[in-house]
Amino acid sequence: MSKATCKSGFRLLFALLVSAGALYIHRVFRAEKRQRLAWLRSKSQVLTTERGAIEYSVVGQGQPLLYFHGGMGGYEQGLALAEMLPLDDFQLITFSRPGYRRTDIANGRTLPEQAEVACEVLDHLGIGAATILGLSAGGMSALQFAQNHPERSEQLILLLAQGPELAKSQPSAFWLWMMDLMMASDFFVWVLMEGSLKALTRLMRVQGSGDTMLNVKQFFAGVFPASDWRVGTANDVEQLINQRTIDLTTIAAPTLVLHGTQDVIVPPIVARDNAAKIPNSHLLMIDGGSHMMMATHSDNIRQSIRQFVMPRQANNS
Repeated sequence: MSKATCKSGFRLLFALLVSAGALYIHRVFRAEKRQRLAWLRSKSQVLTTERGAIEYSVVGQGQPLLYFHGGMGGYEQGLALAEMLPLDDFQLITFSRPGYRRTDIANGRTLPEQAEVACEVLDHLGIGAATILGLSAGGMSALQFAQNHPERSEQLILLLAQGPELAKSQPSAFWLWMMDLMMASDFFVWVLMEGSLKALTRLMRVQGSGDTMLNVKQFFAGVFPASDWRVGTANDVEQLINQRTIDLTTIAAPTLVLHGTQDVIVPPIVARDNAAKIPNSHLLMIDGGSHMMMATHSDNIRQSIRQFVMPRQANNS
């Protein structure tokens, strides 16, 4: 056998091995995507309305806590948050905002329309008023809800939350680029979550033990697949840039603003602006807290929320 023939044979074998490997990886990816979607669908219920479906889940008993989730996820973020903190004293109502998971974008793209979706969930459950908690991108919808429905907003908690100032404070170009990549490809997100989660959390300035990483992984469980939240996250960006409906000075609910000094996703200046403009607000900056500080500073956050909510609830009862 000639040397040229041997080289050709090795090239063919290499190509076959690469093809077989790629086919195997693709099959694993598709199987895990199906499993993840099945898991997500098993943890929630669907409310059918005239404008479309609204996905929600309710856990626990106690003071109603209406949760507005962040981007790149859905209702399941609330379930993870309830376990991390934990929120044993609350009845957590967590729903997927329009364009996320099984909640149709037809329910409403604008922030006022998203506030009405939250009202529909509360009405369906027979709940008049609740404590409102907005996390990250969900902060905008939570602010709109508190502004439009003061009678249903007993308290407002802004946890690492966006606010109108974010559109003016030049969010990190790197994280905007990363979000674009994640929105473009389920496969990229799968690889990122499976093989690069530790590197990603380091870039987010998350520091902690092995238990911390388990909490982070639990919270990020719904990031894959991106196709299940892409429409909602794209809409969040549009609403942030173009919103003209939120007036922080008109929010009447007692407000707790919780933010981390090391948050590179939502800069601390946003929290300070929210707290400065909301009349009855208290700002608590957690030293060293990142955009995942609910995984690294859970005791501090839980105690702050309980101290904020429970005395007011006792006074109202």
